[in-house]
Amino acid sequence: MKPSRCRGRAGVRFPGRAMRAMDSIIVPAPLQGASLLQALTKNRSGASAVEFALLLPIMLVLYVGAVEFSRGFDNWRKLEAAARAISDLSSQGDGAGAVRASTMNDIFASARLIMRPFDGSSAKIRVSALGVDFVRFGLTKPKVCSSYSTSNYSPRAVGMASDLTIPAGFQTQGTRYMLVEMSTTHTPILGSTLVNLMGGSYGSFDMRAVVPWPIRTDEEVVLPGGSKC
Repeated sequence: MKPSRCRGRAGVRFPGRAMRAMDSIIVPAPLQGASLLQALTKNRSGASAVEFALLLPIMLVLYVGAVEFSRGFDNWRKLEAAARAISDLSSQGDGAGAVRASTMNDIFASARLIMRPFDGSSAKIRVSALGVDFVRFGLTKPKVCSSYSTSNYSPRAVGMASDLTIPAGFQTQGTRYMLVEMSTTHTPILGSTLVNLMGGSYGSFDMRAVVPWPIRTDEEVVLPGGSKC
């Protein structure tokens, strides 16, 4: 029996078995509209890379912030330690008479060494000998008896310190104590841009330590160029 023949498109004649084989081929319809969107949402290949790319900037900011915070805190801790060392050394006086300028400069140099590994060469240091006189200056304001500072800072003027308040523990008539004011500039290594955004100047910000200290000698401490209260 001869196989049946049928006509395809354009009048081409195909055997019956060839037509059945062609009918069994499934040609997928092109993805359009919602079908394409659905396919993309179900495709999970590369999702980890995209998530990492989104999280990487946040992780870097947190890392840089942690590093710079620890460096800044360490710098401030050393600044505080240097100011306390100056307070302790200057409160011991220099025997009879006023403390010599060379002695104070040696104390300043020692304090700069405490600042290492941070640069303490440009640190501003001011030491003042203060007295409490309730009769003349009231209950809250101390008197500056003498003051000495580094060359990049100005000593306090002798007389009532209107911008200072007598700290707790020194509010007794006739008390004498030392006050050290020390400041430095901290410049972050990586986070200078963040410092500018937070109100810093040129990628850096100032740190300041103010330390009151009791006199550690029976004699009143007089700093170079000054006199007793």
